[in-house]
Amino acid sequence: MSEVLNTGGTHDRLCHGVNIVTASHEGKRAGLAVAWACQVGGQRILVTVGPQSHTRELIEASGAFGLTVLRSGQQDIGRTFGLHHSGDVDKFEGLEVFTAETGSPLLRRCPAWFDCRVTHTFEVGRTKLFVGEIVASDADVTEFVPLVYRGDEY
Repeated sequence: MSEVLNTGGTHDRLCHGVNIVTASHEGKRAGLAVAWACQVGGQRILVTVGPQSHTRELIEASGAFGLTVLRSGQQDIGRTFGLHHSGDVDKFEGLEVFTAETGSPLLRRCPAWFDCRVTHTFEVGRTKLFVGEIVASDADVTEFVPLVYRGDEY
């Protein structure tokens, strides 16, 4: 039997960069803000997506996802993708969007983007971890300050 630890709010001390995970399938597109994304080796990205997400359904159906990195000052994009459900709102409205290899939507005017094809999927409780091989990417080589999320604040 495992023991449950009382973290006493210590998990709120972890800081995370804010990223937008996107997917598209059969003319539908969706996206969500995630703070839990990381590089796995040199050619893979891992993202975590909860069970309530329309984006998760499209990642599973398409076998691909896009990841766009946000910079400081892009809180409005983070809030749009973080507070609304893709089934209710077109989160991409008013944004410059493009696609690369997989057809997943990617956002322009952001410091970096990765287009990924899913290679592994893991279930951890109700959350799914998707590992994707990077099939295309680009980054703004100028220095940037990432948009950081901690607790409930940017």
